[in-house]
Amino acid sequence: MKFIISVSPKIVAYSLSIWVLFFAVAGCIVQVLRYGFNYQQRWISLFNLDREINYPSWYSSFTLLFCAILLGIIATAKKKQDDRYFGHWKALGFMFVFFCLDEILSLHEILIINDLRKALHLGGFFYFIWVIPGAIFVVVTGLAYLKFLLHLPRKTRDCFLLAGSIYVGGALGMEMVSGYYADAVGQRNLMYGLMTCVEEIMEMVGVIVFIYALLSYIGSYLENIDLRLKIVENQER
Repeated sequence: MKFIISVSPKIVAYSLSIWVLFFAVAGCIVQVLRYGFNYQQRWISLFNLDREINYPSWYSSFTLLFCAILLGIIATAKKKQDDRYFGHWKALGFMFVFFCLDEILSLHEILIINDLRKALHLGGFFYFIWVIPGAIFVVVTGLAYLKFLLHLPRKTRDCFLLAGSIYVGGALGMEMVSGYYADAVGQRNLMYGLMTCVEEIMEMVGVIVFIYALLSYIGSYLENIDLRLKIVENQER
């Protein structure tokens, strides 16, 4: 028996946006309680956007894993079509599996090595030293996927670029800004806490845009592939 699941990209994006709005408000309130009123109850760590193993990190892990699943679906379809960019879709899927694990385990924080930072005399925007390999990864991946992006339909390409800009702007851009501030002023204050909120919210928004792009792409260009998943595309087209 074949089961069909009907999904609207817009409804999924709107639903996820409600969760992001909730975590954004809760995260900012937590920082105000911590640094404005010295409120230190343990429950607030469950909504702290600057911490792991809590509700926001679990949400982010779920959405990143969802991206990996959608990419896996597309890669499967592309393999059946003998598409030359099948490997690009598959590699993207593995990248998002890693991003999911990183969100849960904070793997990138292993690269925050104080002794190495001092040895290299780094500070300011490179206070969090992991942004250097992170930036290199973004540049190398961008160059490797340039032809892939140009091959995509314009709507999908624009959404991919928007999602990537927002996500990288949060993960690297805001991390560098908050690193500069942490080096100059410190990390235990309200301003730094709010900066981390902006960083995490940007990452969440970027993932939502990416999910919308993937669902729309499946609905528009993979309709004849038996994936047991039916995407309800917008009626406006």
